[in-house]
Amino acid sequence: MRHHVWTDRIACFVFGALTVLGLLLLTGAAPQGAIGRYQISAWVRGQFVGAMVVDTTTGAVKYVDSTSEGKPFGDIP
Repeated sequence: MRHHVWTDRIACFVFGALTVLGLLLLTGAAPQGAIGRYQISAWVRGQFVGAMVVDTTTGAVKYVDSTSEGKPFGDIP
């Protein structure tokens, strides 16, 4: 009878440990693609509003104002 109790406890512990390990592995499985790729700094000078956008992967720097609003990053001069 005593052997049966310890077998159940060990089985529950192993099952719990494998469940936690599986959850940790699945949580870290997301691709890191574009997360954090673009950094932005905005400013206001009187009536002029602008922003500087940096693509941290390629190092490209774009200055964004009202003329480039709504354009894809690659289309901004």
